[in-house]
Amino acid sequence: MIEAVFPLVGPLLVFALALPLAALATRLLLEALALWNAPAGLHTHQGLRYVLLVASSGAPLVWFISASLHQAESGREAEVCIATHAHEALCPEAALFALALVVCAGLFAAPRLLREQLVNRRSTSPAALRTAARLAAIIAARRALQPLRKRVYVCDDASAPIATVGIAVPRVVVRRSFADALDDDALAGALHHELEHVRDRDPFRYFVVWWALALNPLGRRFLDSELSAWLLAREVHCDREAVLEGAAASALAQALVTAARPGPVASACAQPALGATDASSLRLRVELLLAYADRAPHRCCRQPVLRFALIALLLAVALPHSVGTSALDVVHIASEQAVSIFTGP
Repeated sequence: MIEAVFPLVGPLLVFALALPLAALATRLLLEALALWNAPAGLHTHQGLRYVLLVASSGAPLVWFISASLHQAESGREAEVCIATHAHEALCPEAALFALALVVCAGLFAAPRLLREQLVNRRSTSPAALRTAARLAAIIAARRALQPLRKRVYVCDDASAPIATVGIAVPRVVVRRSFADALDDDALAGALHHELEHVRDRDPFRYFVVWWALALNPLGRRFLDSELSAWLLAREVHCDREAVLEGAAASALAQALVTAARPGPVASACAQPALGATDASSLRLRVELLLAYADRAPHRCCRQPVLRFALIALLLAVALPHSVGTSALDVVHIASEQAVSIFTGP
């Protein structure tokens, strides 16, 4: 029984204690950063915000996985293992603990990955085909939209009016009723906006941050507002880039308002989509777009934030091999002591 304690109770301590504390520390850090640089605007430090959101839960998790594998493969003389195993012998609890964490991480990611494959498929109804032909003509007539050729699908019952989906291969899915409600200029503006999501592989970027916070069901409430702020800044960025690439600001504002109207199907989670999530966000984005008619925007904030976030996770993987695994030993000992309290000597 003693050898099953750490693999069973250890992950519970990680998800119920370590990850929420990491989320709380990240929230305090982001609030301090916002107070320090409050006058700079919405877009300031958005790359750092994203990296911290991903690392807040992702880094501790991959650290624990790497540390446990390091103990299991190296036969390191961890005191907690020596108590029940021969000197220099393999400590199987560490390997089983790593396996439990990997399984949990995969289970958190599986629903969204499955939904990616099952929803928002191309419709083949006559009305959808006519709308698809119209979209193809709009793309063909505008050089800036050429990267979207063969990447735009029309779906009769899409979960969002227009959205960029596809973790591996980004594509734009347009709800037929939304496209039919817009004139060509507004529809072109919406496509320009989604092109920015395609260029920056936002479905993968959104998936990584969603997965990191999904791992932390108790702690993510500390970071929900920070995630919403980052999502809003990201959408504002795509609005600005769309105007710079040739979209009419007023036409894009029209598409935005149309997309924000309630549709027949609600989206299950935040994703790269044209529609605003609430009235205040919608008002801000429309006001910015209308202001662009008087004063052209300038480019900014194009940063490889996904690359930085993945580097942070890789660093977390490497750290246990150079600085030791003391925190893992603490979780190991705490797991066995917690069980002993309830089971007695």
